[in-house]
Amino acid sequence: MCYSFSIKKSFAKIVVRKICVNGLIIYCLALLLFLIYKYAWNEDNNVPFTSDHSEILKSTNLNDHKLIVKQYFEMRKYWKTSNLGSLIFKNETLITYREKEKTFIILVWKYWNWLRLRHVNYYGKKNRSDANILHDCSVKNCIFTGDNNTIDSVDAVLVHMMHGDYPQVEQRNRKQIWVFLNDESPRYAFSLTKFRPHFRKFSNIFNWSMSYRTNSDIPVPYGRTVALEKPKKENITYSSIAELIPNLQFKRSDILVAVIMSNCKVQYRMKFLEEMQKYIKIDIYGRCSPDNKTRCPGHFKADCNTVDQYYFYLVMENSMCRQYLSEKVFHHAYSKGAIPILLGPSLHDCKTLLPPNSYIHSDDFLSHKELAAKIKSVITNPKDFFSYHLWRNHFMVLNEHGYFGTKSKHLCRLCQALNYNDEKEKIYRFQDLRLFFDVDVLCMLGV
Repeated sequence: MCYSFSIKKSFAKIVVRKICVNGLIIYCLALLLFLIYKYAWNEDNNVPFTSDHSEILKSTNLNDHKLIVKQYFEMRKYWKTSNLGSLIFKNETLITYREKEKTFIILVWKYWNWLRLRHVNYYGKKNRSDANILHDCSVKNCIFTGDNNTIDSVDAVLVHMMHGDYPQVEQRNRKQIWVFLNDESPRYAFSLTKFRPHFRKFSNIFNWSMSYRTNSDIPVPYGRTVALEKPKKENITYSSIAELIPNLQFKRSDILVAVIMSNCKVQYRMKFLEEMQKYIKIDIYGRCSPDNKTRCPGHFKADCNTVDQYYFYLVMENSMCRQYLSEKVFHHAYSKGAIPILLGPSLHDCKTLLPPNSYIHSDDFLSHKELAAKIKSVITNPKDFFSYHLWRNHFMVLNEHGYFGTKSKHLCRLCQALNYNDEKEKIYRFQDLRLFFDVDVLCMLGV
């Protein structure tokens, strides 16, 4: 009897030991996932995430403009931003910033003529004079050149990462600021190269980052949510907001949703579109249109004015990556008076970057059928419909990407950064680059 008890006691110790070891492993894995989330996925927003940011306009007096604006920007106060980033994203003013008493010479390395088409001419038919590059910028003391022979004497060197290359010089001028520019998600950052390079290749080369990310030294988002100095209407009601919705008089009720697509190879969004079409009609424009490939075929160069007629626009980004929100939401949806239906960007990014209560997110619904039912119900309920446009009385959306005739702010932002940003020397090492190019850290698996 005593022997049996001893065996049971030893067995119990083994079980307890295994439970403790397994529990320790689980705890370590959970801690690792938490640290990855905190320092990689969410490294620029240390404030605890709450779900009520999109409810600002629902829980506040519609006419309390100052409170609505304050609550919206409150969630951004912990963001890690450069001086220029604070100016762009935190509702600061230009009062504390001054143009420096020198002229900066900036070399746009190797691809100046290519970049000029978008960032100087905005894909227009006529070339604009380079003298007008900074005509509406807060600073004017920058000169841009494409002469690669000047690389040793310029103040800054701008390198576009899509080509996967950078200047090879024997002796780098360490007084210069080298800037990497990336407008694409990490999945397509090097899309103009035959063989995708590992971003480790670019370690210890660049001093500043230039991208759509809020934590960039030079933020160049596709669009921004900006607070109005005062509301457009002092006494707004749900019905009177109709006057603030672009193209409302042209909207059609037979087909509610439109989308422009020219890349038909992104499987997750093609599958989503296929499933949605089982429950609601969607007009497709661009080269992915099944019935007429020539409907609005222009890629960035020509606007698709036909999309003005739809109440909703289906925003499906080509990748699900951190803070990647393109012209699809800012231009095709908001600027045309449509409510965006979002697939791709996370709920967190939408709530911190887009106007409050201005969109319908696919993640909020359990099925495509449920999402389609929501879209249809919004149109049949006027108060619900106008609630998605109430933000227009307190905020505006700026398009700053240079597509479809909109202005690009890229070169202005670069000049502003040279004037406003901290002059403390910095260098982008491998771990720093991960927060801009690492697909495993920044993107959803497989998309």
